[in-house]
Amino acid sequence: MSLSGITVAITSSRRASELASLVRKFGGVPYIAPTIGIRSNNTLSSECTKFIETIESEKMHFFVFMTGVGVFNLFQCVLKSNRLDNVIEKLHDTIVIARSNKPALELRKFGIATKFVPKMNTIGGIIDLISKLDVKDKNVGILWHGDYVDAFKERLESLGSKVFEFSSYSYSTNLEQKNASILKEMGYDYVAPSNEKIKRLIDDIVAGNIDTITFTSPPAVKEFFEFASRNNKIDLLIDKLNHNVLVVSVGPSTSAMIEKFRINVDLVPHAYRMGTMVKELADYISSHE
Repeated sequence: MSLSGITVAITSSRRASELASLVRKFGGVPYIAPTIGIRSNNTLSSECTKFIETIESEKMHFFVFMTGVGVFNLFQCVLKSNRLDNVIEKLHDTIVIARSNKPALELRKFGIATKFVPKMNTIGGIIDLISKLDVKDKNVGILWHGDYVDAFKERLESLGSKVFEFSSYSYSTNLEQKNASILKEMGYDYVAPSNEKIKRLIDDIVAGNIDTITFTSPPAVKEFFEFASRNNKIDLLIDKLNHNVLVVSVGPSTSAMIEKFRINVDLVPHAYRMGTMVKELADYISSHE
């Protein structure tokens, strides 16, 4: 079981160094070129105010928190408002759902207990979980990651819920310095994205210098291919990825986004985790030598 010296492109930002270490462990050569960063919403202050006022005025029966970064960013803002205690008290009477253990951990720092974490840490996993709960005529809040997903809101509304949406950051191909500090404070050994790195990655794929590319989130996929499209490289990139590069996706949501750009996904791990992804990639490479 070995990556046999192949070059593996890593498009993750927050866990790029961790993924690179795994690739090296299995005998591969990591090529780090993050395609996604975060920036605080220009409207963060108004979003924070909207969140506080909604929590205080509406009975929230359920609240879904998508990311640890989102929780951290939002609650720093709530803390500055001097209304943190009241928000926490209100959330104690709410069934809290976290998409993964990361937002659950950030919530725990404020004394907020998570009731449910889906087995599959995706939008689909949350939809499966919440569809089994009694959400008819209930108020459901969502703190999104950098993108809103209309299908989730529509599903909740079809079940009879009233949905309240909030966000504390958006995605970017650049990583603002203050957000780099946030990620560092949260313990991420991040690597900042840049247009230059993405352009170089596309050029190296076209030149045949990349054997495998890994994607670990839908936004990373979307930003990458939209960048290629803006720079008139999309058709050539699609051809090279479909015929010359092994395309690896961490899970179904990421795969669905890849396929939207007419790219064939070659490998998805049985457990949607980064460590499993690299291990099964090594298995795949070894079995095809």
